[in-house]
Amino acid sequence: RSGLVIPEQEAMAMIAVQLVLEKLASFVAEETRFLGGVRGGIDELRDDLCSMKSFLQDAEERSESDEGLRAWVKQVRDVAYDAEDILEEFMLRFAPSHGSGFIHFLRKTYRSTRKLCARHRLAAHLQSIKARVKAISERRNAFSLNRIDMPSTSSAAVEKWHDPRIASLYLDEADVVGIENPKHLLVSWLVEGEEKLSSISVVGMGGLGKTTLVKKVYDSHPIRRSFDTHSWVTVSKSFASAELLRVALQGFLVTANEPVPDNLQSMTDVQLIDALRKYLWRRRYVIVLDDVWDVNAWEKIKYAFPDCNCGSRIIFTTRISNLVESIENTSHVYDLQALPENEAWTLFCMKAFRGEPKAVCPPELEEMSRDILRKCEGLPLAIVAIGGLLSKKKNQGLEWKKVRDCLATELKSNNELGSLRRILQLSYDNLPYYLKQCYLYLSVFPEDYLIKRMKLIRLWIVERFVEEKQGFTMEEVAEEYLNELVNRSLIQVVEMNYFNRVKTCRVHDLMREIIQLKSREESLVMIANGTRISKNEKVRRLSIHENSEEVQSDMRFPYLWSFLLFSSHHSFEHGFRNYKLLRVLNLDRAHFYSFLPELVELIHLRYLSLRWTMIRELPESIRKLKYLEILDLKGSTVSSLPTGITQLTCLCQLRHYRHSFQSSLFFPDTHGMRVPSGIGRLTSLQKLGSVEVNEDYESVRELGKLTQLRRLGILKLREDQGMDLCYTLERLKHLTAMYLVSLNKTDFLQLDSISSPPKYLQCIYLKCSLSALPGWIASLQYISKLVLQYSNLKSDPLKALQKLPSLVVLELRQAYAGEELWCDPGGFSKLKKLGLHELERLQRIRIAKGSMPGLERLDITACTVLETVPDGIENLKKIEDLVLWHMPSTFIKTVERCRGEDFWRVQHITTITCIYESQGRWVSETLL
Repeated sequence: RSGLVIPEQEAMAMIAVQLVLEKLASFVAEETRFLGGVRGGIDELRDDLCSMKSFLQDAEERSESDEGLRAWVKQVRDVAYDAEDILEEFMLRFAPSHGSGFIHFLRKTYRSTRKLCARHRLAAHLQSIKARVKAISERRNAFSLNRIDMPSTSSAAVEKWHDPRIASLYLDEADVVGIENPKHLLVSWLVEGEEKLSSISVVGMGGLGKTTLVKKVYDSHPIRRSFDTHSWVTVSKSFASAELLRVALQGFLVTANEPVPDNLQSMTDVQLIDALRKYLWRRRYVIVLDDVWDVNAWEKIKYAFPDCNCGSRIIFTTRISNLVESIENTSHVYDLQALPENEAWTLFCMKAFRGEPKAVCPPELEEMSRDILRKCEGLPLAIVAIGGLLSKKKNQGLEWKKVRDCLATELKSNNELGSLRRILQLSYDNLPYYLKQCYLYLSVFPEDYLIKRMKLIRLWIVERFVEEKQGFTMEEVAEEYLNELVNRSLIQVVEMNYFNRVKTCRVHDLMREIIQLKSREESLVMIANGTRISKNEKVRRLSIHENSEEVQSDMRFPYLWSFLLFSSHHSFEHGFRNYKLLRVLNLDRAHFYSFLPELVELIHLRYLSLRWTMIRELPESIRKLKYLEILDLKGSTVSSLPTGITQLTCLCQLRHYRHSFQSSLFFPDTHGMRVPSGIGRLTSLQKLGSVEVNEDYESVRELGKLTQLRRLGILKLREDQGMDLCYTLERLKHLTAMYLVSLNKTDFLQLDSISSPPKYLQCIYLKCSLSALPGWIASLQYISKLVLQYSNLKSDPLKALQKLPSLVVLELRQAYAGEELWCDPGGFSKLKKLGLHELERLQRIRIAKGSMPGLERLDITACTVLETVPDGIENLKKIEDLVLWHMPSTFIKTVERCRGEDFWRVQHITTITCIYESQGRWVSETLL
């Protein structure tokens, strides 16, 4: 039974029932003394729901085309949601209060009277729910469903995560077969040809790999060398001309390492067009307009791109074949075709047999594999999805036969797009139930939105999609979920960080269409982006993607659990007074200048994000949000927190910091928040930062009470607080990341007194003067990132740090006052990025052969007396990027192509970038 696949309707209903059962168990265990006569009713409701959960498993074996059965499943889900609403409300109302004294006695008496009335209301609601459950249970007999035992789906899935094929988890989605020839052709079209501005269009149906191909071309070295500046703009269906122009301008500036105007967000269309024309004049540029659906998108922005007779090019990708006929100056059109059989087979084997030597198909599976592949019709996205699915099958023969037969049925009566959709849906259908809700939840994000790993993980957790797993934090389990979805090719990785973790990701547009439809069908998420919302719909989660007309000002959502805003233009005329059940509230970049008073009445709230709002302070009444788990104030102007924050004992994450450039041209200053005395009561905190401490020693020592902390940022530390800081850090045994900044950059922090540092530290930022590098740093076995700023060390830090076994990123910013840096053979075995910044006395760098074998990037910034590139850089075979920022012209000349005396040392490096100041702005120049 454990291998059975649960279709989404039954899976979502099963999840809903399971959540209610867990809440019932908690209710009975913790609130027995308040239940009185309703205890029996709760027990009966639990028994009925347990029985219903078992029948749901049998329902999954029945045809999805059975409308009656699907209606029954929907009723199960709806009654489970309603039961959860009732139970959560009463659990909060019945929560025991703590305290002493006469005032507390009066409050307790008053609350007891109210709870007596509440108990009667609970009994009435339970009777209503029980009646509905009974009626639903009776109707199931019409479908002849037989009770069965539930399989343990999650445990089986956990075993899959430890599969030896995990090395292929981050297989580059762009590394597909069959694109080398079209890539070379497109490169030649772009680089060669006439000098006038011209456009190239890549046309084909969704899933053929248009974006993949063009991205390969865009990132290729011939293109990077041949064009002065580059930009990539993704054009979605619901485009805004100002946003397209803004992204284009920002892309050109960022790729050239030039500053973005402070007023970019407020610039009008005309101002953006003028800025683009001015910047692009006399430059050879290339811009990609990806996924164009309407020629109007081009018509509204085309005047921003001047024809300077410099050989500039515009690349379009589109599914609409006749759209290119409306684009003037089209020089070439490339009609992308499906993969031929041999290339499709290569790609299929890469995905389906990635655990086999050389990804070779076993002979006994070849006939079945070719049958499956034939039905994929040469579409790369379909091949990747199905191959990834098959790679997870244990009993290959029988389970592959099921997939083949299912595909045959699905493809028999549908056109190409229909068949592709069903192939992609099959990957979704084969997800374990706990991943289905996580995947459907991705529909809350707008089209072409780059989803940050940690943002997604936090939301999954507060939505209660992540199951507890012994020995792991909830974030670690959620990241396993994300990796599993990546491994199944259902999420595309956009960017990986230096630690081989997903940094940003996205969902393919075709898959997004599927999950958006399904999430609405399952009452999981409602998207406000152009589809009318019926006043009769019980909306549980609402995501605002733009200033949509369908969210009328008079609409109420009394059952709403989550509200997520992804539009800065949305009006909050009526606030949130009618959203009493809200648990998740994401208001990033909302136009708020003060905290909305009604927010503190949302007593169910677990997650509140006010990122990048203009809110300056939080009210004392914030204490009412006693079940709040995550409060995110990053980028806001809040400078201090009220005393009431110390009563939020469920708080797991309290985040706030913002940056400004004041003391350095190259690195920002960090600003945080002042916290009240009593912050040590928040013992559930796992992330706190950044805290601006006071002069007294208690403000630092109190942080030592937060023993569950994983990440901690402390700002404005004074010299005399060094001992208190050491006291605190020794008590934070679970700490994995810390960010410590002194009040003044010349202030010394004495950190040598730490005898037992947190042994799981992975990331350290130290922005302070140091008399010497603390000896305990060199003992950290898991440290992967270390940033030292303003340290002015007298001794060579490379000597002290080169034996760290896990160090991946090292940055020295005004951190060394010596003349020479030296790395011994075998040093820095895992280092991928090294940054040497503003080391004013540094004259020489020596890298012994055999050291830094995995270095990929070296940044050297404003080392004004450095004579030449590091001795031994020629031995760094994996280095791809050398970035020279604000270096003397005499230094730059030593590495110039052919003429430079040290060019032979760096000629193997993929890209050498020189960034210098000219007429008040930063200019980027590629030397190689």
